Amino acid sequence: MKPSVGQAAWLAALVLSGVIGVAAAREASAGARELAAADSDAARGNWPDAIAHARAAAEAAVPASPWPERGFRRLDSIGRDATARGDEPIARLAFAAMRTAALETRSPWSDRTDWVDRAEQGLSRLTATPASASH
Repeated sequence: MKPSVGQAAWLAALVLSGVIGVAAAREASAGARELAAADSDAARGNWPDAIAHARAAAEAAVPASPWPERGFRRLDSIGRDATARGDEPIARLAFAAMRTAALETRSPWSDRTDWVDRAEQGLSRLTATPASASH
């Protein structure tokens, strides 16, 4: 027996929602793993890897997932802490990663302008500070 057009459409919608659900769960899980890795690397003082993992968490954009926001907060924290201790290269790396992640994950459903602004403010503060003042 051949399925009707309505049954075929319903089945296609069911398969599509299943695929989207699995992809969303996988992305959310990746965000959690990446943030845990960022925390682990930060605890060891491995700042480049901590930044890379925090950026990956920030880019794990799934509706209602807490991981992107936490990833952005981790990047902001790393950048601010690096600035405070005079580690300009790490601060620049963190703020640039924050800006890039925010720009790459913008969508009609998720405006990341606030994170772009924070990143650019952090980078501007670094540019405004003379190199000799940070040493």
